[in-house]
Amino acid sequence: MSLKIIGILMPGDMGHGCGKIFVDNNFRVVSCLNNRSDRTKKLSKLAGIEDVKTIENVVNFSDIILSILPPESAFEQAKIVNQKILESKKHLTYVDCNAVSPSTAERINKTISSQFCNFIDAGIIGLNPIVENGKTRLYVSGPNTEPIKILHNKGMIVKDLGSQIGRASAMKMVYASATKGTFALHAAVSITAHKLGLSSEYFEELEYSKPDILSAIERMVPRIPLDAARWEGEMYEIANTFSEAGITPKFHQGSADIMSLANKTPIANETRETVDQSRSLNQALDMYVDALKRK
Repeated sequence: MSLKIIGILMPGDMGHGCGKIFVDNNFRVVSCLNNRSDRTKKLSKLAGIEDVKTIENVVNFSDIILSILPPESAFEQAKIVNQKILESKKHLTYVDCNAVSPSTAERINKTISSQFCNFIDAGIIGLNPIVENGKTRLYVSGPNTEPIKILHNKGMIVKDLGSQIGRASAMKMVYASATKGTFALHAAVSITAHKLGLSSEYFEELEYSKPDILSAIERMVPRIPLDAARWEGEMYEIANTFSEAGITPKFHQGSADIMSLANKTPIANETRETVDQSRSLNQALDMYVDALKRK
């Protein structure tokens, strides 16, 4: 298969990582960076992503567009892209890689013109592909997933879940419900212990009886605020997925509350590049408790 031009909307932490590994595998990668942050512009430049200025140009240049956004923006972004597709009558493949519920994925599918556009439901599992060194998994589903398979072993692993729209999104929801849901639970427990003056005793007990849990808390709780704004919306999509499956959504509605709290800490103003690496768990918990008081 000939190499294609890949469009990425919008290249934040995950998106610029995808762009970098595609560029490294000799794809041309384009995006629209209008109204994007200086951080996103810098990351995109470092990744070798070309700024073609407008969504219209991304549509006109691209063979495949990957949408990688906060989940609450996925539907509106699809509507904008669809309008440009209809105006240009451009035939392309649109891959929704966002952390959305199966019903949201189907709603996006119905928004995209089937006359010109092949829609693929997708879910990214794993860290930024730069960190994963080519082992990030891209789960896909839809009637025609062949176009995206050009990326298999070209910076990520493509896994086909069949022809049904929503299966890839469901896979992402199930996986993230366990990983990020657990992060939220650990944060909630640790904040509660800290507020009750029991964090030292609680962590001492974990060190004795559950050192793996303590290690996870120390690693993740101080860093949740870096992604909390995006993860809050993801928790609601997971809650919807559970509800549609007949399972209580309350676990992840609660997780969304924790993400909202994390986003109110000063840490949320930092980035993965600027985060204070020397900050202790107790210092982070002080910030959570202060945010809780302000709330």
